[in-house]
Amino acid sequence: MRRLGAVLAVFVLSGGLARAAGFHFDPTFTTGDLENLANALGDVVTFPNLGTATSTGLAGFEVLVGAGGPQVNTGSHWWRYVDGSTLGGVLYGQRAIVRKGLPLNLDVGVQVGQIVGERFWGGEVRWGLLEGGAVSPAVALRATYSRLASPPLEHLEVAEGQLVVSKGFLVVSPYAAVGYRRVSAEATFGEPLPSGHSLDSSRWTATVGARLTLLPLVRLVGEFRQGSNRSFYVGVGVGL
Repeated sequence: MRRLGAVLAVFVLSGGLARAAGFHFDPTFTTGDLENLANALGDVVTFPNLGTATSTGLAGFEVLVGAGGPQVNTGSHWWRYVDGSTLGGVLYGQRAIVRKGLPLNLDVGVQVGQIVGERFWGGEVRWGLLEGGAVSPAVALRATYSRLASPPLEHLEVAEGQLVVSKGFLVVSPYAAVGYRRVSAEATFGEPLPSGHSLDSSRWTATVGARLTLLPLVRLVGEFRQGSNRSFYVGVGVGL
């Protein structure tokens, strides 16, 4: 299973190695552009749920590869500073996610990924409040943190707390979550003397998705998220 996780991570990250990209700022870049850029990137690097509220237990283990991000307007002024492209109007990032079950209904996870050729990483902790049953749903609290650093964007950090609810029906497990997210960023730009600028932005988020278990160990996941923009994520993985 560890070897499979390494292979999947390499697969995800290799997509951006062929053409390194990133960001560039010029004298026309403004604080408004920084806000729009940071919010869009926040939608990408946010640790997506791509899973339910059910605790996996001490034996639980999961490896996923995923992709997704927000719908963006490539005619916007801030977009000219992104050295990348969209797919169907979606600014997407690739990622690999590894999760492990712990005692006391805890699950932890890490993600590594790329957006326009730049690396990001993140972590999560999920605590199952209710396991759910034949009628009742599973309920969990979830906290995540993600970070991207790519000069001249000195850093971008995303932290989010969520309440997650899910219910299993045979091979399909729909889930939903409401959360509160904070995006912070720092960058250096301006003429004639560049100076440091910072941004802090907070907002409520909403998420709906579904996990489809095709075989005992294989699952497909699709997710819609409303943050700064409408975002879409898909994932495929294996797990216990």
